[in-house]
Amino acid sequence: MRLDELAKTLQAVRVRGDGALEITGVASLKEAGAGQLSYFSDTRYAPDLLSTKAAAVLVKSAEGLQLPDSAAVLTVADPELAFIQILKAICPVEAETPGIDPRAAIEASVTLGEGVYVGPYAVVRKGTRIGAGAVIHAHAVIGRNCVLGDGCVIHSQAVLYDQSRLGRNVTVHSGTVVGADGFGYKFRDGRHVKVPQVGVVEIGDDVEIGANACIDRAALGATKIGSGTKIDNLVQIGHNVSIGQHCILCGQAAVAGSSGMDDYAVLGGNAGIADHVFMGKGSKAGAKSGVGKDVAPGTEVFGTFAEERKIAFRQLAAMRRLPDLIDRVRELEKRLEALAPQ
Repeated sequence: MRLDELAKTLQAVRVRGDGALEITGVASLKEAGAGQLSYFSDTRYAPDLLSTKAAAVLVKSAEGLQLPDSAAVLTVADPELAFIQILKAICPVEAETPGIDPRAAIEASVTLGEGVYVGPYAVVRKGTRIGAGAVIHAHAVIGRNCVLGDGCVIHSQAVLYDQSRLGRNVTVHSGTVVGADGFGYKFRDGRHVKVPQVGVVEIGDDVEIGANACIDRAALGATKIGSGTKIDNLVQIGHNVSIGQHCILCGQAAVAGSSGMDDYAVLGGNAGIADHVFMGKGSKAGAKSGVGKDVAPGTEVFGTFAEERKIAFRQLAAMRRLPDLIDRVRELEKRLEALAPQ
């Protein structure tokens, strides 16, 4: 793509450089070379900007920036988002040709929308409805009476248990299990008695679930994942959990049963929410935090058990000073002993 064409596509302004320059690829500031486009949106990477070998760079404003003489410069309102747009255009995901592989197992009464692809050895059980343009990759398993909206993508080795319900454009990556039994037991007469898990999982539109994640079906009712939420690899979501819209759950996070997150809440990597605990709208829990009580909307917490972020950081800072403080207290004790009357 010529630089002028790229600028038109992004509604960017060419501040410097030849409009006929051919852009042949994309890369980070550090790795970019001849013919490649990069972007700058964080002052931490100012040294990388100055030394980049990129043919062209997207920036929000060229004013006050130290730029390499060799790079063409385009200004755009959001360089990072513009870079993502170009990335999608020049590195598209290879589309599957619609159709049913003869090695797939499709049971009776399955309904397939227009343009669906089902790969080799995939299994789709009876009563399931799959929307238009959906892609079911090889070895995926879709249980009985599931509903998948238009444009869903189920990757290889993913499993959807019976009656799982997915909205439009949901992506489920390899190894993930949706709708397995929740972890529900009652202790009676010296043993654990399993509580039947007869609920479902309901997932909204535009949700992406990473590899090897687990979302358990509800004991009764539904485990719910709101539209636009993104779930990283190796995340565990227990039964009857309610996750709002546009939430983020980072790798190895876990949400215990009957807990929840309101819209736009964020759960950091390896963090956990205890059962029957709720994170308010826009709240955040830092990595490795143990959230043992409700978190108010807009609050950031950190630590185990998680405290309000500023308090937690003050506690950590105090802990680091403890050795010196102990030495000082001992010294003061010695001085007081020396001053005490005999």
